[in-house]
Amino acid sequence: MKYTLYLLTALQILSGGDIPLTFFPQFSANYFSNGSIHHFNDKGQASLATIGLGASKKEGLFSITGLFQFTSAHELAYQSTFLNPELNIEMNRGYIESQDTWFESSNLKIAYQTNTFSASFGKYNQSWGHGNSSLILSNNLPSYPQAGFSWKMSKTLTLEYLIGSLSSQIVDSSSTDLYNNLGSRNTFFSRSIAAHRFIWKPSPSFILNAMETVIFGDRTIDVHYLLPFIPFWSMQHYTGDIDNVQMCGEIIWRMKDNWDIYGSLFIDEWRPEWTFDDNNRNWFGYQLGMVGNSVLKENDELRAEYTWTDHRVYRHRFPINDSYSYNYSLGFWAGPHAEESYFSYNFPLKGMEMRSFISRVKRGELTDQMLDDQYNDIVNNRDSGETEERTVASLICKKGVADNKIFLRVGCEWIDWQNPGFDPYSPQNNIPDLSKFSIVIGVSAITPVSFD
Repeated sequence: MKYTLYLLTALQILSGGDIPLTFFPQFSANYFSNGSIHHFNDKGQASLATIGLGASKKEGLFSITGLFQFTSAHELAYQSTFLNPELNIEMNRGYIESQDTWFESSNLKIAYQTNTFSASFGKYNQSWGHGNSSLILSNNLPSYPQAGFSWKMSKTLTLEYLIGSLSSQIVDSSSTDLYNNLGSRNTFFSRSIAAHRFIWKPSPSFILNAMETVIFGDRTIDVHYLLPFIPFWSMQHYTGDIDNVQMCGEIIWRMKDNWDIYGSLFIDEWRPEWTFDDNNRNWFGYQLGMVGNSVLKENDELRAEYTWTDHRVYRHRFPINDSYSYNYSLGFWAGPHAEESYFSYNFPLKGMEMRSFISRVKRGELTDQMLDDQYNDIVNNRDSGETEERTVASLICKKGVADNKIFLRVGCEWIDWQNPGFDPYSPQNNIPDLSKFSIVIGVSAITPVSFD
């Protein structure tokens, strides 16, 4: 799940000077009268209850933050989490003699920071991109072990770099046989990521981001990708063209003090000489959006965004190099062969936080035959097979009480869903279309406990 409450609290504390060791016991529970988007039925309640313990410590230039959470879920369809940007699961477990499920997560970040340089390592998430969704590196997947740095090399240029270990979920039968002699367990082939981003601010009104990632399998660390200043595109040619390199460019125009216009172009593969041919290698995704603050009233936020991905992005001829971890896309949360129109408006009202959005998402098939076709330059028309479409309209009111140690949430969601339960990799589906209205009720609590 998203750890927004914990992260905001930790960041507020770490923004000051040295702090003592502080623990954050926390609890949250959310009830959905007709299940919201957590299952594929038009009726039937769903609920999620989470307990957690966070911790923070800062001394000098070093800081450490961590969080462990355990979640129990009622009537949660695991397949639904792959079309839910607010929920991801590292490992789904069932209770004995019960349909309920549980899962847990752990996060840790150890950081060193000066005015121009910061370095960190641990198991955590980060997102690169100005949009509500990200095309290249998002936080909509389970956290993963990584290390990296951010270096402000000049007044206008910053370099960021990371190397991390992903979960391929591809079974390593040789290791599995060994462990099965002692008990039934699966082990998986390793999958790793290296990424770097150059942030250039030529003027106060413009920000240009150039991002590149490489996904490489069956090795945890590759010395070729420990060189943050060299293009990964060039290095993977040097190593034999066996890895998966992806690039993304982003421009942000600060049109006014309170308005940003942004656009991103994601490139998984591109053959320039074929760019304008019907038969091409333009494996792209793109995003256009705008976000404004204090537009209609003080401290509000208005956002409109459109995201589109080709069916050929994120996947690779060698599945070990797919741009996924725990089967969640590293980039756009709906994956390849998808698009989303998104509109949100958040505003304060008499001490309450009002959050509203409308999301219309559509995605299509991702069969093995389509993967073979893309490397044989056979064109598959978009949306030519089975598709899934879902519209969600949500309005949630959040109120802090007891000195903001307890937060209450109440709201409603309307969902119109065509072909729910759709699996892009195996498109046959017999679940009927649905429309439903779901009431949302939630409570969360967090209490800092410090030790001098």
